[in-house]
Amino acid sequence: MVIAPVEIKVNVASPVTDSLVALDLLDSPPLWRDMWFAEARARDDVGALPLLAGRLTIRLRSGDRDDVTVGVRPCDTDRLVGRWRAPFEETHFSYRLERDWCGERREVAAAAISRRPPGSVATALRDGADPAHILDAAQRQFVVTCTPRGIPIDHLGTLGPVTCQTWPEVDLDGCSVQVERWSVADVDLLELAVRLQPHPGETAAQFEVRAMSAHRAIRATVTRRALSIADFRESKTHRVMTALRATS
Repeated sequence: MVIAPVEIKVNVASPVTDSLVALDLLDSPPLWRDMWFAEARARDDVGALPLLAGRLTIRLRSGDRDDVTVGVRPCDTDRLVGRWRAPFEETHFSYRLERDWCGERREVAAAAISRRPPGSVATALRDGADPAHILDAAQRQFVVTCTPRGIPIDHLGTLGPVTCQTWPEVDLDGCSVQVERWSVADVDLLELAVRLQPHPGETAAQFEVRAMSAHRAIRATVTRRALSIADFRESKTHRVMTALRATS
């Protein structure tokens, strides 16, 4: 049985500028990207997000490092068939199957990630192009094979851009952490994430204990810096997409 990696996420409630100072990142250059989300074009049901409601997210980032991600969260693993039952890596493509831990929320997430040349995604989205056309063949196969039926994936539009700043490998008390800031309109979010892989020979129970210890440690690291932790019920993706839809 394959033991899925765990990504532990901590959302910071303190003001973002204060948080970056506390994390010694204010003068550290991040990766800069614009970020969009694909959604059904707005209709009479104002505020509706049918892709997100169907647990499907299509995220497009362009700037210093471009990528297109098709994600399902929470993921029904019974729908995963063939090669989509286990993570794999290719030259410009990654497939992740992992558990997301954020506060008390525990979810399985599957993501098909296509890496693109810098700036190419923004170019492809010019003039209101349907973002579904940007998906590569593997991502289309993933959508058709593994996502719930009835989700509208034709004639999509984009929500965004969101300004995305990423510090990929930040050493916090000996732990490698990714710090990411999303900002758009009145929404300004900062998240810390730690990704844990099972060790060779480690049992599922042992990995669970190690992940729980890492979860406590990263939260303690945040509070030691006098920062507050925000245990939002909704994911940052949900919060940002809701804000974008309200202004679209």
